[in-house]
This record gives sequence, structure tokens and C-alpha cells, in this order.
Amino acid sequence: MSGIEFYQRGDYALDNGMSLSARQVGVLQQLGQGLSNKQIAHNLGVAEPTVKMHISALLRAFGVQNRVQILLKAKEKGFI
Repeated sequence: MSGIEFYQRGDYALDNGMSLSARQVGVLQQLGQGLSNKQIAHNLGVAEPTVKMHISALLRAFGVQNRVQILLKAKEKGFI
């Protein structure tokens, strides 16, 4: 599982007014574990392109350009 059973959208609100979805939080948590898109897809029971879509959404939400920057911003916000 993704470990977000008690997810509340406000817990993952960004300064730009956006909030992360429960699935985006799940992907983010697994990114933080250093997992590949393929591993994340397997763990979440979704297709790899779906994981890529969520990562693209995370890139936009955090206003960054790569996975490392996503993790740095998420850590700064206390999300991971």
C-alpha cells in the first residue's frame, strides 16, 4: 500500500494554492524511497504511464524540473 490511509488534502497543500491528490502523495512517498517508475507502478497497481503522469503533475505542482527537485521541495515542506 501507499501508506496514506489517513490522507487529508489540506495536509499536502502547497504555497501556490495547489494540493496534492492521494495518488500523488503515494507516488511522492515511493519516489522518496528511491523507487523507479516501474516499481512504483507495480506497488500501486497502475500502469507505468500513469506513474509518469503523476510525476508530471508533481513537477508542475512543485514548480520544479526533475525528480530530485521534487524530493527536495517535498522534504522542505515536511511531506516526506
